[in-house]
Amino acid sequence: MLKEESCNLWKRYLSGEREALEDILRSHYNLLIQYGKKFTGDKSLVKDCIQDLFLSLWKNRNTIHETPSVANYLVKALRHKLQRKLSRSKNLISVDNGSLEFRNAFQTELSPEAKLILEEQTYLLAEKIKQGITSLSGRQQEIIYLRFYLNASAGEIAEIMGISRQSVYNLLNESIGRLKKISEAHFKAILASVILIITTSSSMW
Repeated sequence: MLKEESCNLWKRYLSGEREALEDILRSHYNLLIQYGKKFTGDKSLVKDCIQDLFLSLWKNRNTIHETPSVANYLVKALRHKLQRKLSRSKNLISVDNGSLEFRNAFQTELSPEAKLILEEQTYLLAEKIKQGITSLSGRQQEIIYLRFYLNASAGEIAEIMGISRQSVYNLLNESIGRLKKISEAHFKAILASVILIITTSSSMW
């Protein structure tokens, strides 16, 4: 869904249109599922958190404001709910000082369709980049995911993860620096598209 269309739906939801909120849920559901399962293998828990999120949105619509990015708002809100629930359970993949840890984001086999789309050279590079990404720390993986898959800005990433912009820049630069060593010549041109293919090749729940 286009960003402008999402924002229009958000305005309609804020004005009290329940159907608009349902449209927002339908259009962002897969994104939220994909993001949530990066933190836990408990699909029921992720779905419960998404349901709780949208129930809260409807209940608190009179105190919620407009947002420049509906997707980023929802991702941040889901992350917060997951952190609260997972910190009290044994389903958390890992915890670092009480924070969610983004793990195994790209450890998946490319689908046959994706392999056909990618030319041999690009496919080989994708495999190298995937290996490089899985060697990054959880926070670095999340930075890469938010920046190149969600297309979030540094400010939006800082808000989602609850860190400063400078920390975002530092983590992003460090992560990209490590990945660039894998294939300097073609890295910038195809990184975003390769990450998108790798991510969307994941099996859906």
